[in-house]
Amino acid sequence: MAACWLLIILVLLSAPVRTDFSGSLKAFVITQEPIDNGLFAAPEQSSLQMPLRLMWDQNLTQRVNFEAHLQLTPVLSTESLGALRDASRRDPTYRFDDLKSTLGNGAEKSLTLQNLDRFNVQVRLEQGDLTLGRQSIAFGNSRFVSPSDVFLPFDVKTLDQEYRRGVDAVRYQASIGDLSEIDIGFVMGSSAQSQTSAAFMQARTNVKGQDYQVTLIDYADQLLMGVGVEGSLGSSGYWAEVAATQGSADYLRASVGVDFALNAFSLVMFEYHYNGPGAKEPEGYLAAQGSAAYDQGGVYLLGRHYLAAGLQAQVNPLLSVSGQALMNLSDHSAFLSLATSYNASDNTYIDFGYYHFLGDAVVGASDLGLMPGSEYGIFPRSLYVSLRWYF
Repeated sequence: MAACWLLIILVLLSAPVRTDFSGSLKAFVITQEPIDNGLFAAPEQSSLQMPLRLMWDQNLTQRVNFEAHLQLTPVLSTESLGALRDASRRDPTYRFDDLKSTLGNGAEKSLTLQNLDRFNVQVRLEQGDLTLGRQSIAFGNSRFVSPSDVFLPFDVKTLDQEYRRGVDAVRYQASIGDLSEIDIGFVMGSSAQSQTSAAFMQARTNVKGQDYQVTLIDYADQLLMGVGVEGSLGSSGYWAEVAATQGSADYLRASVGVDFALNAFSLVMFEYHYNGPGAKEPEGYLAAQGSAAYDQGGVYLLGRHYLAAGLQAQVNPLLSVSGQALMNLSDHSAFLSLATSYNASDNTYIDFGYYHFLGDAVVGASDLGLMPGSEYGIFPRSLYVSLRWYF
């Protein structure tokens, strides 16, 4: 990948280009309630996060395009940021190499995260498109949790989900007829080792108004085989997706859901998700997270059975409201969120949101750490306000 990036830079320096610079600046003010469950205590915490994303796009020729995104995120907090700092130092998943995760050394209650999130060349060929370098790759058709989505999917609790984290890959996409597409590629992990890398193929087609997909992904001595369908039933939409993984661990994941419009301005969605690698009881949550499914397979849910619901409503041309709920049916815990977004000007948005968690908290300790009584009961409720500006 280092050689690929050097080639990209040499091409940029030697070719006539048309340049487009854009980006966004956001400010999130977040307040979390204190935690005190007998075994673990944490004070009330407030923080300010200001992600600045700089985007560089260049058309080198009619067939060649270059893309780069750099994000810098200063974080200030009323409490120690040790946990965030430790998490940022972990080896990047599905990246050949990377910048240092933080800019400078920071301080106990402040640091600046940095992320080179896109760095690729896109080549339009006669029979398809070839993309080389760091890019976003997503699979599946489910609305909440996609069983076929391996490459760094968002956890539903992630606050800012506008840009999916990029991975280092070589990807070829080609249309086959008017309604079909094939997508193949290789994703490189640390030093392109087989244990940290992956190869994939996905085929899509449309038959009588219904979209079908077949996915194969080989990663970390695992082979994922997925199928999905998406379509409409009258005025409602539906989707179903199943992925079976075999190798060092065998498991099944599946999602099925429906959506329907309440009126011209609002949409309701429901989805059931089965998470095979998850634990049947909260006592197994810590141990389950050590498997390849969680390290490299895109799995983040800890239980087995989930029900999700979502609502999206456009109150007026400038104001939208959304809410979602994800319930762990095994331990009876839930994550609830509510958000509003106001379009203050052509390039400026003001958001308000609330995260609420239900369930039993920590019930004990083991050699692996504190044992949660449920998946979501251990998290503090939080409130946030954000300002987003695009340029």
